[in-house]
Amino acid sequence: MRYGALFVYHFIYFIATGMSTFVPKFYGEIGLSDSRIGLLTSIPTLVALAFAPLLASMTDRVPKKRYMLAAMLALLSASCLLVPRATGFFALLAAVSGYTVFSTAAQPLATTIALEYTREARREYGPIRLLGTVGYQAGALLVGALLSHSLNNLYPLMGAVYLAAMTVTFTMPNVEGHQHRREKIPLTRLFADRHLRWLYAIIFLITITSQFYMSFFSKHLGDLGMDNATVSWITLLSVLAELPFLYFGDRIARWTNIWNWLLVGAIANGVRWLGLALSTSALPILLFQIPGVTVLACFEFFPALYLARRVAPELSGAAQSMLSLTTFGAARIVGSLLGGVICEFTGIPALMAFNGAALLAGSLLLYRVTRGLIRTDTVRTL
Repeated sequence: MRYGALFVYHFIYFIATGMSTFVPKFYGEIGLSDSRIGLLTSIPTLVALAFAPLLASMTDRVPKKRYMLAAMLALLSASCLLVPRATGFFALLAAVSGYTVFSTAAQPLATTIALEYTREARREYGPIRLLGTVGYQAGALLVGALLSHSLNNLYPLMGAVYLAAMTVTFTMPNVEGHQHRREKIPLTRLFADRHLRWLYAIIFLITITSQFYMSFFSKHLGDLGMDNATVSWITLLSVLAELPFLYFGDRIARWTNIWNWLLVGAIANGVRWLGLALSTSALPILLFQIPGVTVLACFEFFPALYLARRVAPELSGAAQSMLSLTTFGAARIVGSLLGGVICEFTGIPALMAFNGAALLAGSLLLYRVTRGLIRTDTVRTL
């Protein structure tokens, strides 16, 4: 039952994640400029980063991690319900900040619970995360079906889904915080490991481009004249390649080391951004979305497995939280805020082309860096 609850939780939680891809389009519908959309993505992330050390440390110190996850989801749902009641930009900013703080904490906490349980029970993590992708697709379809004409009820719908996910947490495995009633280990101990410092730094630099995409892609499709239903189908089909990957993900991870996977992800996304910059219709957009599976694989899934093997159990929750804050925190600030400002002058396609060229050029430097890390890394397979 505990193992099955992990599947159910990931399916429900990621329904809301799929819905959240429409948030930039929702901001566009209510008349916000690209720079203000960037502010609504980056400033709440700064707030989340301010709370990050506290929440990351709590992950490993609470008696039962699932109860902390339930609390995060309850607060997340409440934040969603406040968004449509915001009467001005600063009230909207406050509500979205609450949403960002709790969503940034919830997902790595669920990942920690799943990884610790599956490793102890000798089960695979990939199929659990696969149900997350199915939920993501379902969320995109629901928006297209229920909110095809207006996204005004997007946040309340997401809030209802988070409440449903919260009810499932009470049936999830009883994973304890490894520092509960034991010596407290400071978060700074995590960064004493040179390989972890490089891991977080490389993922941060590469995922700046991914976070720009997350913040502006649905709006870009709207700028091309596509309605919510079309955007919904493109969103669904764009993540289709994740399904077979996640089913075999634990086995695919063993093909090579984490450092080579990071290099693969950088090259694949460089090609992807260049292709999307030149595409103006649905079919080529879908074709250039296929390499998008490497974002999940190389910057989320494989690093999570690597951290589970390399980091001491007492800091496992903090390590996953820092991974989430690297990709959905620090990288989002740069990608959204700076991207939004630049887009005011260049437009979205031009910045996508620049991102693609920068990743391909940076891959040459990344190759040299990763060779040295491979030679000294003790984790050979994931």
